[in-house]
Amino acid sequence: MLFHLAEPAALLGIVLALLIGIYAHDAAQVVVARLLQDPGPMRSGRLTASVKHRVSPFSAVAMIIAGVGWSEPIAMNDVRRGRRFHVAAALLAGPLAYLLLTLGALVGFTFVSQPLVVIEGSRIVELAGVGDFLGKLVLWLAVTFASLFIVSLIPIPPADGGRVLFGLGPQSPSWHRAEYQLRENNVGILILLALILLPKLFPGFPSVVDQLVPPLLDGLGGIINLRLR
Repeated sequence: MLFHLAEPAALLGIVLALLIGIYAHDAAQVVVARLLQDPGPMRSGRLTASVKHRVSPFSAVAMIIAGVGWSEPIAMNDVRRGRRFHVAAALLAGPLAYLLLTLGALVGFTFVSQPLVVIEGSRIVELAGVGDFLGKLVLWLAVTFASLFIVSLIPIPPADGGRVLFGLGPQSPSWHRAEYQLRENNVGILILLALILLPKLFPGFPSVVDQLVPPLLDGLGGIINLRLR
């Protein structure tokens, strides 16, 4: 977000997308977990308006600097091996919420502005025919939701993709040691921070998010016949 302080529409779009996205992500995981007979997440307070425990200080730093981060993991009943697919389904409901929000923002964009933009990475480089504040804001909602979706699927805990990977993975001692290092020793958090922040702080550093946001938006835009290139 720090890189968009001079762009009110972009800044407001990112902030709104982060707030809406995190709440929708948590609600989706809690509801799906409850449908799959796991009442634990329902008691976590993630269906309330409280922001407590939703975002860690590390993720907050990533959001402030880069405009994207991750939601704090919601504890789920993964003690019994037989429930690993239930837990995976509940976890994947979070990224799915981001994806649906991205599609919804693109649909909204077609109603408020001209559907022709040029996007480079997670940055809107040129807005052809998009001169209005609302059009830019809605488009930044889509870009931020898409970025949240991509980060959530990175296969490293505490991201949802990492939790799914280790939940469905083998139960060998080496696999458990790797998970312990990533989760308990915060190695996973450091890797996520590096993937998110280094491309912003050092131009030219390869960015997973910037490389995947354009094709994702292109694909979703194609569903609703929206031209983004």
